[in-house]
Amino acid sequence: MASTGALRRIGLGMAAVMVASLFLGGCSAQKKREEALKAEAQECAEKNAALEQSLRDKDSRITELEGRLSAMQTAAAQPQPSDSFSKPFSSNTGGGGSGDFSRDEQGNMRARISGDVLFASGQATLRPEAKKTLDRIAAQIKREYANDNVRVEGYTDSDPIRKSKFASNQALSEARAQAVETYLVQKGISSRRVQAVGYGSSKPKGTKAASRRVEIVILN
Repeated sequence: MASTGALRRIGLGMAAVMVASLFLGGCSAQKKREEALKAEAQECAEKNAALEQSLRDKDSRITELEGRLSAMQTAAAQPQPSDSFSKPFSSNTGGGGSGDFSRDEQGNMRARISGDVLFASGQATLRPEAKKTLDRIAAQIKREYANDNVRVEGYTDSDPIRKSKFASNQALSEARAQAVETYLVQKGISSRRVQAVGYGSSKPKGTKAASRRVEIVILN
C-alpha cells in the first residue's frame, strides 16, 4: 500500500510538471506572437510614415513647379524689348537718326546697347563679341559726329550686387561706362570729347533685361 501511494504521488507530481510545462510553453508562445505582432505593427508604422513623407515631398515639388510655371507665364505675358539680347536697340521717340542712333526726347542722338550684349553678369570687361558692335558705333561717330562731344551712360537693374568685385550697382554702372569710353578712345575718338557716367539703377526700363544697358549720347 505504501508503495502504491508513493507511485501515485510520483504520477501526480509528473502530471503537475507536465501541466506546468504546457502552461509555461503556452505563455512563451503567446509572448512570442505578441512580440511578432508588435514588430509587424512597428514596421507598418515606419512604412506609413515614409510614404506620408514621400507624398509631402511630392506635393512640395508640385507646388514649386507650379510657382515656376506661373512666373514663366507672367514673364512671357510681359512685353519684351525687341533685340534686347542680341544687338543695339533704339527708341525713335523723337524721330530721325541713322544706323544705331536715334533722336531722344531731348533732341540728342542716342544709341542704346544691351548690357547683356556687352558684359557678363556682374562684370565690366567687354565681351569679345561686343567689340564688333562698338566698332560700328565708333565708325559712325567719327563719320557723322566728328565734332560733337560724346557721353557714355551706364545703367543696371535693381538687383543687389552679390557675387561681384563691385560694391554696388552704382559702381558697376560707372565701371561699365568707363570700359566703353576706353574702347571708343582706342578706336580713334578723342578722349577730350568723351566722358563716362554711371546711373546705377536710378533710371529703369520696363524689364530688368532692358534696364541693364549702356547708352552712347551725342551731345548738342
